[in-house]
Amino acid sequence: MKNQYFQKDKKAEVFLKKERYQDATGVWRGGGFYPISASPLWCYAKQNSQTVVFNAGVMGLNEESRLFVFNYNPKIKQNMYIRYKGAWFKTTRVDTQDDYNGDMFVYADDTPAGDTPRDADIKPYDPTKV
Repeated sequence: MKNQYFQKDKKAEVFLKKERYQDATGVWRGGGFYPISASPLWCYAKQNSQTVVFNAGVMGLNEESRLFVFNYNPKIKQNMYIRYKGAWFKTTRVDTQDDYNGDMFVYADDTPAGDTPRDADIKPYDPTKV
């Protein structure tokens, strides 16, 4: 049975960060965090244990703090932001299955304090921005 170990019973929002830009008239436009979908996405979420993080560090690897498993969505990329249960995470790695039709494994770290989106920076869903 495919995907039997990942029960997607949680929801998370995925955001794309757009930098501000200056248009031809000199007015500053854009900027902010745009959701990639109109509603939160169903996912499986798991925090990595301290043992896994420590063992990876001993081997010289950087193990991320949280794993999200989404259904395949080509819009999810590296360096996006995920809001899950009020906490913010920044994606560090996105792995797909070979067929690109199954699950996406998205690894994320806690966002640094200065990089956490403010409520004023979160924009409404706009399909032209993603």
